[in-house]
Amino acid sequence: MTISVESSVTTAGSGGGDGSGGGVTSSSSSSTEVTVAPVCYYKPGRTGAETAQGIGKVKEYLDSDAKKASARDNKRVQERHDKVKQQMDKNYPDYESHKDDAQGRWYGRYCDASRLDPKNNPTFKEDLAKERKAFFDANPDQNIWVPAGQQAPKPYISGTRLAKVAWDAVKIPAPTVETNPKVGTQGATLVGMDTWVWATGNTPTSVTATATAGSTTATITAGSSGLQLSAPDAKASCTGFGIAWHQGMPEGSSPCTISFNRSSAHLGGSTPLTIKVAYSASYTATDGNSGTLPAITTTSTINLPVAEVQTLTTNANNPRQN
Repeated sequence: MTISVESSVTTAGSGGGDGSGGGVTSSSSSSTEVTVAPVCYYKPGRTGAETAQGIGKVKEYLDSDAKKASARDNKRVQERHDKVKQQMDKNYPDYESHKDDAQGRWYGRYCDASRLDPKNNPTFKEDLAKERKAFFDANPDQNIWVPAGQQAPKPYISGTRLAKVAWDAVKIPAPTVETNPKVGTQGATLVGMDTWVWATGNTPTSVTATATAGSTTATITAGSSGLQLSAPDAKASCTGFGIAWHQGMPEGSSPCTISFNRSSAHLGGSTPLTIKVAYSASYTATDGNSGTLPAITTTSTINLPVAEVQTLTTNANNPRQN
């Protein structure tokens, strides 16, 4: 089954600092189509003629077996065999009316556990139990008759499976950032000075996605607490997505900084600054399912020149103004 996944992201922005991110927030949306294989569905089985013939042979055997039983056991054996025959009649209701039909087929309830990726899915057993219960509750008939040329019932996709497939299809952009100070032609930062870091317009702060299969819709919401910074010879302190620096902002007012204790000369002229954003996600679905989804972490790296200076000046010679 092919489904459409609609997703939207709210980004940190890149304008003046407003305390919630790099600047003015913005949003964008996208759509993608993915194929989702149902776990439980009605699987085609034997034709009407084949089914009637098979049931007839089983009943003949049961009757013959009951006759062979001793007089003492005959009643008990007969009762047991009658229960088996009654169950077959229940599983294939009115099967005798299709005994001459070699084109139509009986379809039986079936769950394919391999579609839940049991080797890599830590919640495989729980997911399979949910899928089976939901499908069996919605489809109480173990077998249904489908005449030739007609379609079997549409497969059922639970809200849980729908959400997981949709979340796997969502593509979250890697973080992009700006820094300050930027000294000289290379835009270097300085040893011993707090380097301001803030997310720019391509960095999502939150993600929303929806997907629908049949009558079921799953809605996913994901968010992040902010940037995670790391670099050699450095110590980071970052809460949220940072604040864009602009002239006149006081030192110490950024919630997201990194300080270097050594220049990047020994690293070939630039220090790799790694930026990560971790997104936690949850979902709700119209079939009553809800829960959490695996976290996703996006990563990017920028090469940041780090220079040494003997004395940091302020005011007119403030290196942040260069």
